[in-house]
Amino acid sequence: MDEYEPESNKGLSKDQLFSALNAAQTALMMIDRDFKITYVNQKSMDLLKTHEALFQSFWPNFRADENFLMGYCIDGFHSNPAHQRQMLSNPSNLPYTTTIEVKDVKIELNVGAIIDGQGNYVGNTLEWSDVTAAVAQQNDIARLQAAVDQAQTAMVMIDRDFNITYANQETLKLFGKHEATLRTVWSGFTASEDWLMGRCIDEFHKNPAHQRQLLSDPSNLPYKTDIQIADLTIELNVASITDSQGNYIGNTLEWSDVTAIRAQQDDVARLQAAVDQAQTAMVMIDRDFLITYANKETIELFGKHEAKLRTVWSGFTASEEWLMGRCIDEFHKNPAHQRQLLSTPNNLPYKTDIDIADIKIELNVAAITDAQGNYIGNTLEWRDVTEERAKEQEVGRLASAVKGMTTNMMMADKDGIIQYLNPALSTLLKSRESDLQKALPGFDASNLVGKNIDVFHKNPSHQRNIISNPDRLPFSSNIAVGGLEFNLTCIAMHDAQGNYIGPALQWEDITEQQDGQRQVEALIQRAISGELNERIDTSVYSGFMKELGDGINNLLDTMVEPIGQCIDVMSRVADGDLNTNMSEDNKGEFGRLSDAVNTSILNLRNMVDKITQASARVATASTEIAEGNNDLSQRVEAQASNLEETAASMEQMTATVRQNADNAKGANSLAEDATKKASKGGEVVGQAVSAMSEINTASKKIADIIGVIDEIAFQTNLLALNAAVEAARAGEQGRGFAVVAGEVRNLAQRSAAAAKEIKGLIKDSVEKVDEGSRLVDESGDTLNEIVEAVEKVTELIAQIASSSLEQSTGIDEINRAITTMDEMTQQNASLVEETSAASQSLKDEGKQLIHLMNFFASDDNVATFDSPKTKDSGHQSSNVREIRTPRVANAGFKAGEEGDEWEEF
Repeated sequence: MDEYEPESNKGLSKDQLFSALNAAQTALMMIDRDFKITYVNQKSMDLLKTHEALFQSFWPNFRADENFLMGYCIDGFHSNPAHQRQMLSNPSNLPYTTTIEVKDVKIELNVGAIIDGQGNYVGNTLEWSDVTAAVAQQNDIARLQAAVDQAQTAMVMIDRDFNITYANQETLKLFGKHEATLRTVWSGFTASEDWLMGRCIDEFHKNPAHQRQLLSDPSNLPYKTDIQIADLTIELNVASITDSQGNYIGNTLEWSDVTAIRAQQDDVARLQAAVDQAQTAMVMIDRDFLITYANKETIELFGKHEAKLRTVWSGFTASEEWLMGRCIDEFHKNPAHQRQLLSTPNNLPYKTDIDIADIKIELNVAAITDAQGNYIGNTLEWRDVTEERAKEQEVGRLASAVKGMTTNMMMADKDGIIQYLNPALSTLLKSRESDLQKALPGFDASNLVGKNIDVFHKNPSHQRNIISNPDRLPFSSNIAVGGLEFNLTCIAMHDAQGNYIGPALQWEDITEQQDGQRQVEALIQRAISGELNERIDTSVYSGFMKELGDGINNLLDTMVEPIGQCIDVMSRVADGDLNTNMSEDNKGEFGRLSDAVNTSILNLRNMVDKITQASARVATASTEIAEGNNDLSQRVEAQASNLEETAASMEQMTATVRQNADNAKGANSLAEDATKKASKGGEVVGQAVSAMSEINTASKKIADIIGVIDEIAFQTNLLALNAAVEAARAGEQGRGFAVVAGEVRNLAQRSAAAAKEIKGLIKDSVEKVDEGSRLVDESGDTLNEIVEAVEKVTELIAQIASSSLEQSTGIDEINRAITTMDEMTQQNASLVEETSAASQSLKDEGKQLIHLMNFFASDDNVATFDSPKTKDSGHQSSNVREIRTPRVANAGFKAGEEGDEWEEF
């Protein structure tokens, strides 16, 4: 009631009006302009009575009866009366509707103006309505509407005629997302509210009768199903809508795109089946460490070791009932450690081996997260790895051995695909990569795993036939790749069940070995030919071949140097140089050879010096004899001249005879001295012959020593031959030893050849000594002739002396004597001439002997043999050359005395 206008109700009495107001279902109250209550109908009294206690809690004096209310100013119901007075002061503010709340009761108040018949504003009507339930219902409806509108579930409502009456925003989003797909099924489909509203859902079904039948009875509902639209899976939930009286007035259709969910559920189902049927024992726990799941394999694993597990955890039972809900703390001595580990998924996954009694269990712990990524638990995978770890240790030891071994090892499968190369082989192939790339373009030593071993062969089918059949293994062969050579040994590998799984190939780089062997063979051939200056080039080798090459080179250097020294020294001796010596640094047999050669040269030098000195003395004596004969010749000539004057002067003849006697005496003395010197020269020649004999004996001893060396070389050759035979019996393992034995044998043959050469040199030396002995013998014969001539001279001088004595016996026989003397003088002249000739011949023989002995250069070579008389007179023979010889190279040897013997080796 907005305004009370009596004029509009003409014909109705006041009583009729109040009767109508009292019967009204609206609580009505009237106030005058002073805001005092002038009327309260029954409905108002009922309303106020209903909430009297509530109102009294605010207004203690309030009573819901007419006596209290009539005339009560409504200011008493307001905390701020001025606001209401201001609003009601002007009827233009009215009508006015508001809701006032008194605690949890909501009252809707409609205020209207009362105008009398003259249009005066005389009061107000207050209509009260308890809208608590209605507001609550409206709020519920609003909440429900908001929930449906804002729901994340696509929702459609239909009436009993199956026409769409509502579609929320999520429905439009869902249909809009798949609009193109839905159009492939329903041509013209549009994901808009305008297109959907009022549309019958029969359009969306191939058989509408089925859906109508289903929705005809609410007892069939709710109903849930998945429908397939093209490649979409839509979950449909159908429910009935009933009004407040329970009348079935329609349906709600909830649509959910479960395409991904159903795929996920399928995955979950598959995963669950996989976990249930997994061969790995798996346990799941929640965040409280309680066991929530254990698969069949877990029960079987625990059952297998139940007795042993009970020794650690008393009462342990391998059953799902015993495990479910049990905290895993019971299985740890220090649960805090596990709790700390599992407290954050950042520590996971975590893998470890745990020892339980004598069982080794591999435990793999992973985090379980929900769809939102929340950490909700853990999976524990258990695996009995007792035997596996034992095998792994064994395999680890074998793998470490293969990895650390110096043998170059490669492993491949049955198809020849390379599976493994140990570091030694990788290093070998990497070092030879550039050489291999010349024959195999694109070869990469660091990228062989996964490649087929065919890359190393020109005819892969041959190798495939070998490695495909383990019965043909082991197999060994040499292969050449470019300029490289490898020995390849292939053996079969089998698994624990004895199945052939592929070959293992051992690579041996024999490039250096083969090249070294060829170099050694060539070196031996050159050594056999006497070429000892060649050496093995070891700069291109390493390891054994380098050591072997260096050893052979050092052996040759060690042998060639003393042999070369011996050849050089003996060549110089053959050229007459006795001042040369071998080095004293040689050791062993070579040292003994040096000592023997040096001693021989020393003894020969001493002998030559003695012969030279004796020859010089003989030559000097013969010179003196020649000079004496010259003087004698001159005197004989003078005597002949004097004989012509004998007749004139006896005194002169007497003096001449006396002088002749004196001269004869001096000549006799000189002849005797010459005889002695010639005899001494004979003795010296004898000594020279003895020395030559000693040299000959020493040379034979050297030859014997060379024979010993030759025999040693022969025995070494036999030993090397035996070693080669034993190496041949050893097969492949003895091949390297056979090569060394062959080299030793060749060196022994070379030693024998060198000994033979030295023996030849010694033989040549002996021949030279024999030649010297012959010359000495000739010198001895010459000296004998000299001695005989001197004896003749002595006899002649004796005759001269006798004649002189006879002359002195008497002057009477002077004439006869002179005649006789003349004859004898003539004879003397002839004899003197003969003596001079003999002396000159002896002198020439002496020069020749000195010349021959000066062939051997020594410190004591005689440069001249002039007699003291000649030197005193300043004369020097023009046909005798001065010989200068170098000092002896090896001053460590001293000249031996006569009769000294040579030191034996």
